[in-house]
Amino acid sequence: MKKLLILAAFSFVPALFGTGCATGEYNKLQDQYRQSCEEKDALQVENERLGDQVEGLRKENAGLKDALTKANSEPKATVDEDRMLAEMRKILGEGNNGEWDVIRRGAAMGVRIDDRGVLFKSGSWELTEKTKETLTKLAALIEKKMDATTFVRIDGHTDSDPINKAKGSGILDNVHLSAMRAMAVRNFLATKGIAADRIFVCGFGEHWPVASNSNPKNKSQNRRVEIFIGTADGLSIGDMPASTAKKTSGDEQASKGSKPKETVSKK
Repeated sequence: MKKLLILAAFSFVPALFGTGCATGEYNKLQDQYRQSCEEKDALQVENERLGDQVEGLRKENAGLKDALTKANSEPKATVDEDRMLAEMRKILGEGNNGEWDVIRRGAAMGVRIDDRGVLFKSGSWELTEKTKETLTKLAALIEKKMDATTFVRIDGHTDSDPINKAKGSGILDNVHLSAMRAMAVRNFLATKGIAADRIFVCGFGEHWPVASNSNPKNKSQNRRVEIFIGTADGLSIGDMPASTAKKTSGDEQASKGSKPKETVSKK
């Protein structure tokens, strides 16, 4: 009888261990299933969120296409050049006590400051104190008209005399000297509040005279800077003044049979 009880006890132990292993495996599978369900639910939520985002982007894209189509179908805004030039003529004429001439060339309005008042020191691009005073006054007027559509262009000019002193400073010729003088004006205007990235320069040397170079008075008129204000298109300005062979004085004339390209308001 004792042997039978012992045998029964030994046979029960494996059964007990077998049941425990099965329960543990079952619980593990349940945990995995529960985790899979949670992950599936999370993916479903993320998928819905992304779907809403895609739909929003589609609507935004459609709106942008409609706006672009509308913008392309509307007539482009144009600048009334004549009105702008009339306004600038009035502005640039304010407070001018003979320090500059108001000029219009093509679709650009500007001022001409010549060397009768001594713009630069001889053979140099250094501004005189008088020139700085004039440019300070002019900068205040230019600021009144500067906006998103306007730019400033500074043209430098010389007479026909060959350079001498300037060669010692590395200047190559009159074109080089005129460009350096225009740069000096540009840099000064920039210190007075005109945005430097809206000011451009050109150097013409002796090749764009407004008078013959036959006498000192005319030469002083050719040594000049011209400061134009206009739109990007407007600053592609005019034709070269009439040949100096047809000039007998400092007066500006047009080529024979052509309409004047430039008008000058003497102050």
